[in-house]
Amino acid sequence: LPEAFPMSVPAPRRILVGVGNAGVTVLDLLAVERPSLKGLLVVNGDTESLAASIIPDRITVPGGDMKEGFLAIEEEFGAALAGAGSVIFCGGLGGETGTFLLPALVARAKAAGIITMACVGMPFTFEGKQKRDSASAALTKLYQLCDAVSVIDNDRLSGGAPSTAAVGEAFQQADNTLLASLLALQGMLATSGPVRITRNDLSNVLGSHCSLTHFGHGKAEGSNRLHEAIERALKCPLLILPSKGSALRNVSVVLLLLRGPKDISFAEVQVAVAEMERLAGEKCQIKVGVNAEEAPGAPLELFILASSGGVRIGGRTPELTLETPSSSSPPDRKTAATPVTQAKSSKAGKTEAKTSAKQTQGVLELDSYQRGRFDKSEPTIIGGEDLDIPTFLRRGIKLSARQPVSRPPHQK
Repeated sequence: LPEAFPMSVPAPRRILVGVGNAGVTVLDLLAVERPSLKGLLVVNGDTESLAASIIPDRITVPGGDMKEGFLAIEEEFGAALAGAGSVIFCGGLGGETGTFLLPALVARAKAAGIITMACVGMPFTFEGKQKRDSASAALTKLYQLCDAVSVIDNDRLSGGAPSTAAVGEAFQQADNTLLASLLALQGMLATSGPVRITRNDLSNVLGSHCSLTHFGHGKAEGSNRLHEAIERALKCPLLILPSKGSALRNVSVVLLLLRGPKDISFAEVQVAVAEMERLAGEKCQIKVGVNAEEAPGAPLELFILASSGGVRIGGRTPELTLETPSSSSPPDRKTAATPVTQAKSSKAGKTEAKTSAKQTQGVLELDSYQRGRFDKSEPTIIGGEDLDIPTFLRRGIKLSARQPVSRPPHQK
């Protein structure tokens, strides 16, 4: 080109860094899933893990003290960040590598003025309290450093109940979920054009407010691809709260990414947004991103990312565990209706019925109960009425004291 027309400046690179054994495993899975994806780097002190990795760009941390190991690789890692506009870190917290090295590498990238995000996994409970406490301490540092943090709490993957899966299967599920979450962050950052998710959107949902991450991922192809992808995403255990149903009911913002072939239609985006509004409510903001760059016939992927809760207590990040209803808490269920009060007598009840059309329901101090096998089911709505609510409540029928029933002499 003539000198009067300077070459365009290349876009900043996006780097994905896998730290520790979990990070190396996830990036290997990512390289198989997306072989054309560039900018992958693994950092680990386990030489066997690095030797078995298919990622060509790697940094080996010397054995011994992890702090000294970081100082030994700091210059090499800084050189690997050259030209990067954003970095997404991935790994498991709780071990020595994840507890110290991962936050240290994030701090190094942040010091270089690079946008930093993290996708990390919390240990299973059976891995021990000490490891969970170490993971919580590391997570506190990440929230202070990163623009956004997506947290996968491994205990939630079993739906809040003891899992019968083999130990190897449990860790494999954790790795696959961490991979899907990493793909969600990477895909959302890659959206462009009028339908996109911005870095500010990610920061608002996954920022420094110490939140519980809700995540779902579904993939499908064929004529019914969207509905199948939505159905699979909503079945992900990280979108379900035990005894409470869909986690999307308690969020204010949902990030929704549709990724796949170039023929993703406006109608499909519209249906996906409508389904999110149905679950989360019309007051919930739905931020949509579309990444349609694959060849026709490629599967459609749908990613759902949200967060809820999260309050810092005394400068310390609490462990990401689910709150289960206490034995004295009433069922978390919205009941509409016209409540009633108990009449003191039959005569008083008749008088109140004439003078007041609307009554109020008193709260009975009853022991709590479990809803049993229907605790995660959706309400039965027919004709705009919730049939799970007793008829006398839905129709506002006032109950009065029961009159004695007269019986024939031969039955007395």
